[in-house]
Amino acid sequence: MNNASLNVVYLASGFPTPDNPSHGVFHQRAANALKDHVSLTVIQFRLFKPGRKLKEEIQENGFKRIILCIPYIPFMESKLYYTNNRLFYFFSKLLAAAIFKKADVVHAGDGNLAIPAAWLKKKFGFKLLAQFIGGDLNQDIIRFYKRSWMRNWKQKLDAVAFNSCSLEMKFQTLFGPHNNSRVIYRGVDTGVFFSASTQTQKPVFYFLGGLPDYTTFTHGRNTKGGINLMKAWSRIDAEATTEARLLFAGPDSDIEMVQTWKQSLLHPEWIELVGKIAPSSIAGFHRSGNVALIPSLEEGMPNVAMEAAATANCIIANPVGGVPEVIVHGVNGLLCTTNDEEGLYQQLKHVIENPAMIQSLGKAARETVETKFNSKTFGIKYSGYYKDILAKA
Repeated sequence: MNNASLNVVYLASGFPTPDNPSHGVFHQRAANALKDHVSLTVIQFRLFKPGRKLKEEIQENGFKRIILCIPYIPFMESKLYYTNNRLFYFFSKLLAAAIFKKADVVHAGDGNLAIPAAWLKKKFGFKLLAQFIGGDLNQDIIRFYKRSWMRNWKQKLDAVAFNSCSLEMKFQTLFGPHNNSRVIYRGVDTGVFFSASTQTQKPVFYFLGGLPDYTTFTHGRNTKGGINLMKAWSRIDAEATTEARLLFAGPDSDIEMVQTWKQSLLHPEWIELVGKIAPSSIAGFHRSGNVALIPSLEEGMPNVAMEAAATANCIIANPVGGVPEVIVHGVNGLLCTTNDEEGLYQQLKHVIENPAMIQSLGKAARETVETKFNSKTFGIKYSGYYKDILAKA
């Protein structure tokens, strides 16, 4: 069987829409990377609302996308996690049985979707690959992996893939090693993310994480480190003898608490509150600065790190999740010594006092992406993985 004849069903928890172009953009990129190597069908899950069709089919460029609207109980989600997964299973079986019957491999695009997919596998007999992306392990499955209905779940997965080595280690901590696991980086398109033709020698810091209200995450609005950044920048602002610019962007990056913080500074004119950025504008935004700030308190493998590195920008980051797999301190970026405002403050100050390092670290970061994190290999590696999974049948 050649790869082009493999029938692969990719399960996606979201896909971009005109009113929310950021939603599920990484699933869209995965589908576009896979379509040239296998016969691909994407099943996208949406929550049922009055007026939405239970099932809709869209012909994309090179693959078919099936939208299934699944009834979902939107309260007491922690207690009803099992029930909601059973709803996903039941309606998937009801609405897409013909698709699952023809599938050679079902690729769950995040670990949560691999839970109902494991039940579907028992019904339809396909091979199941679960891809873990970060929050699925760190926030969701970690709460339920000891439940009785999760027993032997790992054995139902024919293969497991991870966006970072740190996620693979987390999985092994929870479930033990799997006999068919791989780390496959999403990577970044080096043709889209590239350095600006001219770069200022002065540091222009930028932050893309925003202050999204992650109500189910341990650190809430500070998950991406935005609040710690505000505290660290307040110290920089109070001590500054030369101008230091900061572009503060991302979801909820211009809410009232951020605006109040900006006005409390001695130099509020050095701060630009950018707001949420459309996916089509992210590459250009990276080129508007030269020092990317990634002070996250938890991560899987942050795409912003790979994107900033591909743009040949200096990176200051917390050493969480997959970040140390991209950044080696002092070689192609800077890692904070702590995961709070103190370590971030020290590195901000270090770059302001030593701006010559920006260009050399950025150049090394770009070289890292070209050799290790080029997205062109994503579809090739996964299509080869599918074939290996079937060969073990």
